[in-house]
Amino acid sequence: MREKERGRALSPAEQRRKARFERQKAELEAQGYVMRDLTVGLVYANVMALVLALPVCAPFVAVFLWRAPDGAFRMSMAGLVLFLALYAAMICAHELIHGAVWAVFAPSHWRAVEFGFIKEYLTPYCTCGEPLEKWQYVVGALMPTVLLGLLPAGAAAVTGSAPLLLLGLALILGGGGDMTIVLALLRHRSAARATVYLDHPYAAGVVAFERT
Repeated sequence: MREKERGRALSPAEQRRKARFERQKAELEAQGYVMRDLTVGLVYANVMALVLALPVCAPFVAVFLWRAPDGAFRMSMAGLVLFLALYAAMICAHELIHGAVWAVFAPSHWRAVEFGFIKEYLTPYCTCGEPLEKWQYVVGALMPTVLLGLLPAGAAAVTGSAPLLLLGLALILGGGGDMTIVLALLRHRSAARATVYLDHPYAAGVVAFERT
């Protein structure tokens, strides 16, 4: 029987990553580090995703309506199917960008990066199994939303492309969870001489290890 954590059964890959995390935790604590849990709960993450992402979307909608007040958001059935297919592809690209950025910073590069899928929530994810500095984690967490959400939404607002705007807005909203994790990370203030951040093996967010 698979081990259950935080209300769902862990996959074999998650159980393997949990065991690796426990080894890393023990090694860091042996070096004098103390763990601080910065992960976020599912309900909080969902609420905060909207709270953080909607204000980001608003300026793009305002500029679009100002430049193209007659711009139509109508979409044919074929267009809707294409939109949904493209959105699904961009969700996968979102996770790939996470991995590509973290692979640049991680000592083992791509060997430190893993991808998975939480079937209970129909959610793909990317995780980095090696400690990162705060700015490295933040860059990797936000880069997909910048490249796939902010840039397309900005281009759509200027050019008046309604389908591109909708796609950009959807991907900004999809990045709201990343924004929530980054907010928790940025709110963490450490007076320690050394702090490293490690992706949690199955929960949303990171844990900080501080050494005074």
